[in-house]
Amino acid sequence: MNIVVFINVNNILSYCEMPNRFAVEVKKLSKTYKLYGSRYHVLGELVHPLRKKYHIKFNALNEVSFQLNQGEVLGIIGRNGSGKSTLLKILVSVVSPTSGTFEIKGRYSALLELGGGFNKDMTGIENVYFLGAIQGYSKREMKKRLPQILEFAEIGEYAYQPVKTYSSGMYVRLAFSIAIHIDPDVLIVDEALAVGDIRFQQKCFRRIRQFKESGKTILICTHSMSAVNDFCNRAIWLHQGEIQMDGDPKRVTDAYSSFMNSNEASIKVKNHNLPVDETERNDSFPEKLAKNYSSINWVDLRKFEAFGNGKAHLEFAAIMDAQTNKQAGKLKAGQKVRIMIFLQFFSEMLNPGIELQLNDKHGTTVFNLNNYMYRHSLKFKEESILVAVEFKFPAITNGRYSLSFAALDRENQKTEYLHWVHDALIIDVFNFDTQYKQGGLVVINEVDIKNMNLNIENKSVEY
Repeated sequence: MNIVVFINVNNILSYCEMPNRFAVEVKKLSKTYKLYGSRYHVLGELVHPLRKKYHIKFNALNEVSFQLNQGEVLGIIGRNGSGKSTLLKILVSVVSPTSGTFEIKGRYSALLELGGGFNKDMTGIENVYFLGAIQGYSKREMKKRLPQILEFAEIGEYAYQPVKTYSSGMYVRLAFSIAIHIDPDVLIVDEALAVGDIRFQQKCFRRIRQFKESGKTILICTHSMSAVNDFCNRAIWLHQGEIQMDGDPKRVTDAYSSFMNSNEASIKVKNHNLPVDETERNDSFPEKLAKNYSSINWVDLRKFEAFGNGKAHLEFAAIMDAQTNKQAGKLKAGQKVRIMIFLQFFSEMLNPGIELQLNDKHGTTVFNLNNYMYRHSLKFKEESILVAVEFKFPAITNGRYSLSFAALDRENQKTEYLHWVHDALIIDVFNFDTQYKQGGLVVINEVDIKNMNLNIENKSVEY
């Protein structure tokens, strides 16, 4: 029997000349959800004789398009609800798009929501085989990989227990270990790694770096701007389901941070337009601040996560260069800064205080200071007051930090937190000297490193 095969030579030549370099391609991807006020509205919409609509449409994604080349590491950033997780779920076929297309070249592996893909009634080992089968691996192939998977996961005897007995950290350990040991061409990671302990997080990121160095394609969704800058060679900022910016990580993260600080949280005193609540207090921007500090961007502290007992309320804050009296940009070691805090209080305070706390990208406290530490007393004789805290900025490594504020009262050595505002100011620290890029936290100055003489006499040591 003669078999004749017709081959289009032009197609072969075209394929050879223009290889497919992209690993992930997304074209006009959209996802729309129907939001109902209650479950009864779902039924009502189905049986209503006039087809009355009880839902409203929410566009989680709106015609998102991008192409990710092989070997690229893409970081996706954005506020909660911006569409990041929806995009990743569509890419791994957990959620179907409303419109648009996408394509992933090669084998992919994903670590999304906690325990996603696990059968909770199966043991850890059974889930290894189960998830391997989904990826197209035979049981024999997964059996060869099983020792490496369990060794990396470090879950011990729990590998033989049902997954439903696992802690959140054990979920992440096993899921990530499976994801990286099936040798994917594309690795997709959501914020799930944030659940694990710090040592395992570092272990995971070391392995992800190995993937990067081996030319794998990685797509990671994170709230850590420093991780995007340090790890990714491209970033996408999603906002309300649309791509706000796509390009160099530093440029994208700077724009996003500026948006979060300025457009969202801070206001220019020349254009203040704030809501007013006449029942409790006057929420309009203070005229005295508008008059005396017209060139300062004041951060509206009322828009951030906070707690307190209601006796005082932190309203606005700004950071200035104490020598130039101008808005401070990037800070450096030894620079004299002035933190200005405007607050209101609603009950008598015997020994009022202000506290500042600077945290690094991992939430580690860099410094914590208040007026009690330095025996500075504050007197609040009016309902509203402006406090200035001046100090020389410490020698810490370059990076991005967050500053939190607290209003305090102290009586009989007992401190009461009246109002605490988390991570209100984002501070960029930048020094040109290479010692500020060492990757630690504190910079050690006046270090002497030199050669020593090896001709050292043996001397007995008496104990």
